[in-house]
Amino acid sequence: MSVNSRSDREREHFNALATDLGSVWWGSITKAGQLRLDERAKLAIRYGGLSPGKVVLEPGAGNAEFTKRLATSGATIVGVEISPNQVAIANERLIEFPKAKVVVGDINKLDFPDGTFDAIVGNAVLHHFDLITALPEMLRVLKPGGSFFFTEPNMLNPQIAVEKNIKFIGRALQNSPDETAFFRWQIDSILKRNGFSRIWVKPFDFLHPGVPDSLIPFFQKFSHFLSNIPVIKEIGGSLQIYAQR
Repeated sequence: MSVNSRSDREREHFNALATDLGSVWWGSITKAGQLRLDERAKLAIRYGGLSPGKVVLEPGAGNAEFTKRLATSGATIVGVEISPNQVAIANERLIEFPKAKVVVGDINKLDFPDGTFDAIVGNAVLHHFDLITALPEMLRVLKPGGSFFFTEPNMLNPQIAVEKNIKFIGRALQNSPDETAFFRWQIDSILKRNGFSRIWVKPFDFLHPGVPDSLIPFFQKFSHFLSNIPVIKEIGGSLQIYAQR
């Protein structure tokens, strides 16, 4: 499979979602989905060290649903997104955040000099990339000692395993043709092989975006509880992934 063919499929998929929904994924527009994004952005700001004066890359920025949350840190946020349709929506949403923008680009060939960014952060995007080419590019544009933080789907979670491996179910849930998910030890190993250091990967999150609004307070508490229980936490819906250059 060539890098170009995968990139073309991702572009087509997210262009279509922008046209049909004006969003990236159904789960980002529910109340529970919005709360999940809030939590992930707080984690990215914390572990990415986002603050005024920092310059941050957000790969796969989509329609800026996550970008606008990152922008509250005061850092300069540069989102890169392969879908022009999503970028058009994104920059309309970022008018109130003058230090944030999203540009059209391909993660496999970034148009930035070496060591441009203090941090690279994102939500649920690494599993769309061809990491063989994407990780070296991200490492190249990250400053020495810079932070790398993503939240990504956990392949040990039963629902994630089903939708990523049974393609017709994945299509019904708006999965793109090539996306996957990660085992904790797998992404740890991939990052090491690509030159990253100080790596840690932590499973978390049992709050599903489809939870009814009235049940969210209960499931939020339950999610935090389960995310701290040994063995059970391993099947959480997501992984926190941290590394440094």
